[in-house]
Amino acid sequence: MTFSRRQFFKTSTGAALAIPLMASLDIDPCEAATGVNYDLSMANPEGAIRLNFNENALGPSPLAVEGAKAGLAEGARYALGGLLKPLIGEHLGIDKDWILMGTGSTELQRLAPISHLQGGGNVVSGYETWGGGLVVADNMGADVKRIPLIKDNGYSFDIDRMLAAVDADTKIFLIVSPNNPTGATAPYAQLKRVADSLPKDVLFVIDEAYADYLPDSFKTGLDLIKEGYSNVLVTRTFSKAHAMAGLRSGYGVAHPDILAKIAKFGCGPASTSIVVFGAVQGALADMEHARKSRAHVEECRAYYQGEAKKLGITSVSGVPPFILFEMGERSEALVSELRARKILISNGKSWNMPNYIRISYGLESENEAFFKAFREII
Repeated sequence: MTFSRRQFFKTSTGAALAIPLMASLDIDPCEAATGVNYDLSMANPEGAIRLNFNENALGPSPLAVEGAKAGLAEGARYALGGLLKPLIGEHLGIDKDWILMGTGSTELQRLAPISHLQGGGNVVSGYETWGGGLVVADNMGADVKRIPLIKDNGYSFDIDRMLAAVDADTKIFLIVSPNNPTGATAPYAQLKRVADSLPKDVLFVIDEAYADYLPDSFKTGLDLIKEGYSNVLVTRTFSKAHAMAGLRSGYGVAHPDILAKIAKFGCGPASTSIVVFGAVQGALADMEHARKSRAHVEECRAYYQGEAKKLGITSVSGVPPFILFEMGERSEALVSELRARKILISNGKSWNMPNYIRISYGLESENEAFFKAFREII
């Protein structure tokens, strides 16, 4: 795929501003060049080291940045996100009519219960897992059956118990694979077993936000769709391996009938900003950057695992850009003490794992700063 800034945008970006979203704001080249103080401190509060949101420390592809600039120059125009679907379809080997653009994959996750629980019903999910859609289901008054993961198997999904929880009122079955926060990835045989076992009117949602960190040959929920399963919804994002979390772009892949049902409640044709429109084109034209992100995560994982072993700390991790440390009753206090040093990590209690902390991998200097402070505290 060849990326051309002129392909969709007819005007030059001229002197479009390059705003360093994740850089320190101590020296602001934008202010120096324009006299305008661009306050982006929400992206880096008080110079803190952010290891709490699973962001990609490498930043987006240079081509994605150029695409975003091109889009910014055309900011007066609406972008029709549907025009990205052929590019994503080509990338995935999926027909464009089976793709729905969203404001991050979170929008698709949240719209799944809104669209499929209108007449009532319940949801089956793992417990120690991320679930933006689960919060919506809770707020709708639905019964959300959260099944604990199998600790002795790397906190993987307990498919036997999850399938046993399915009943005549079940409308949605959710798996996050690779899982956040445990990193466990469901093998394809396991996904296929679920798809074969579920009634055809149950929507099988597979959150694949971290699928780009898997080996290229690894089979995922997309392969279920390609094999003809019509009740599967796979959601993916440009936030993680493509490092575009702040731009908010993702998509769902499913049978067109499922997408039409979801689209009644959101994911409108103009919900993709023209800045994102350009950035996504650049990201898809530079998959090597995503592979570099994957290699960076592999290096970080080895480093964190090695340091944890030296300290006698039990860790849990997988292919995604984060790791869990089991810290017992000290977990919450550790998060607070590190925050006081401007190092931000996550408390596992958000995922029913109160004895764990989750650390997102950063740049080498950030990882070293974390362990320096961590050793001093423990």
